[in-house]
Amino acid sequence: MESADHLLRLFEYDNWANEQVLLSLQDNLGFEGSDKTVEYFAHIAGSQQMWLDRIKGKPLDDIKIWPDYGLPEALQNLKTLNQQWKKLIGVHKDNLNKIISYTNSKGISCDTSLSDTLYHVIIHGQHHRAQIAKLLRNAKIEPPATDFIFFTRTN
Repeated sequence: MESADHLLRLFEYDNWANEQVLLSLQDNLGFEGSDKTVEYFAHIAGSQQMWLDRIKGKPLDDIKIWPDYGLPEALQNLKTLNQQWKKLIGVHKDNLNKIISYTNSKGISCDTSLSDTLYHVIIHGQHHRAQIAKLLRNAKIEPPATDFIFFTRTN
């Protein structure tokens, strides 16, 4: 499987995992810590928008990486972003080592390959889904199984 194909599969996984988390949260909101779970979920969307705009060289002035919106809007944004990620991968499938130059949140200039940036986006989402799972467990709620292997068994 080519690198572009791997990345496309990982973005399919990311979309699936986000849907699993949304379903779980919708059924369980109101527990202590649920506000934080919504913040993490919205942050996944906000940070993906930031990375996509960085890659495209767009200004980040209006990007909120910790946006203040609810679950349905966050999931809709993530679904839209997922399509944009897939399109970006398709456009750059033969040049995934292209260097992306950007300024990070601390004002430091960085150069990172497109493929490494895309892998970061996936890993970053999984990090925050794990935080959500911990908050659910702390509230005695079984979190959804969002490990990649569970995705592979259903897709």
